[in-house]
Amino acid sequence: MKRIATLLPALLITLSTFGQSGPIPERNWQLVQDYVTQQKDFSGILLLGAEGKIKINTGLGYADRSMEIPFTDSSLYTIGSITKPITATSILLLLEQGTLGLTDKLTTYFKNVPKDKQDITIHHLLTHSSGLPGAIGDDYEKLDAEKFQARAWEQPLLFTPGGGYEYSNVGYSLLGMIIEIVSGQSYSQFLQENIFQPAGMRTAGYRNNAADYRLLCHGYNPDGSDWGTSHDKQWDKEEPYWNLKANGGIIMSAMDMYHWYLALRGNTILTPELLKMQTTPYTDEGGGSFYGYGYAVDQQGDCVQHNGSNGIFKADFRWFPKTDFFLFAATNDANVRLFRLNDEIIQILKTGELPEQDHWKEISASDFPIDSNQYTADAFIHLIKSYTIEKADAFIAAHISSGMLERNGKERLQELFSMLHGDVNPDSTIRAFSSGQRFNSSYVPVMKMQT
Repeated sequence: MKRIATLLPALLITLSTFGQSGPIPERNWQLVQDYVTQQKDFSGILLLGAEGKIKINTGLGYADRSMEIPFTDSSLYTIGSITKPITATSILLLLEQGTLGLTDKLTTYFKNVPKDKQDITIHHLLTHSSGLPGAIGDDYEKLDAEKFQARAWEQPLLFTPGGGYEYSNVGYSLLGMIIEIVSGQSYSQFLQENIFQPAGMRTAGYRNNAADYRLLCHGYNPDGSDWGTSHDKQWDKEEPYWNLKANGGIIMSAMDMYHWYLALRGNTILTPELLKMQTTPYTDEGGGSFYGYGYAVDQQGDCVQHNGSNGIFKADFRWFPKTDFFLFAATNDANVRLFRLNDEIIQILKTGELPEQDHWKEISASDFPIDSNQYTADAFIHLIKSYTIEKADAFIAAHISSGMLERNGKERLQELFSMLHGDVNPDSTIRAFSSGQRFNSSYVPVMKMQT
């Protein structure tokens, strides 16, 4: 599963620091409510709260268009990489029990670990500093634990353990295996008994006997076709296979995520000391963002967050502990620009002002010399502007290296391009300010994508 963050240097607004002194004015809440309900073609849920109470609970569109089932706070869907904070929390619970240590190496739990990976620790896995790659296959590939480990051990490290940052689904799947080895339970059983039930997350899990899966959302491709539900995909009985398990794909509702927020603020699951450990900024992601244990955090500790997407479903969780405010939003439509909308919502709550309209003017590509890299960039821009699977396949064939294709798989790359189409404004990469300033590469949005 993926986590995406976009940085627009020419338009950068610092959103991580909420900057409120005292309660958020009621007028600002109403502005957000009005702004969200006016969003054209939005399909999903927005849940906002403060001081432990829900302030806005708005579902729009359909969880299942063919049956006209509305999207509500009880609708169920994959939360993508928001699974990672849950996996990290499980590791910290086992730490509290004294059954593992953060400096434990892979060799403590796995056999046949190659020499270059023998110094990787649990801390490295939690903070994406292991040097392991982002992914080693498609989310729904039939890959059991033994085959997953063998493939992971074959991968060359991107850097010496502890010597860099690379967002790694592989690392979090290995953490899921460690949870099973140490606890003697399946990953899902451990989560149900130690996290979901204590937190009151009644319908959370890959499969949950308490959940009504008639509420399971269908996803919708950029062309509007039905992607299906998470349970329509190839799973290993009650859980996904290991390319997805423990790093993404957990299913829950907005109300489950509300109870997750309550558990965080009330220390229901983790002690204050462990929560502080979890939200400490360990690894620099760039752009002012750091990675803790399962969360992206800023250096000041103002915002604790994670998002996720499989290219169709998107989910976004943000908690501002100092002001006791949280946001959760999700969509089942690949075309919804969810993360940008959430940035705008935060800004409205912070300032009481609606987002300004962009003031741009078109410039001609003929003004600039073109080399082969720019042709590739141009092809990429046109792909995310008018995405289809056929165009994605053509781009992959023409511009993606065999190594990148082997590491990620065609379907994962298709999902990546689809997600960018749904959430990144490609027009911003080919326009300049209306002030007439000449194009400069420093004004092109820098996209940080973890796959």
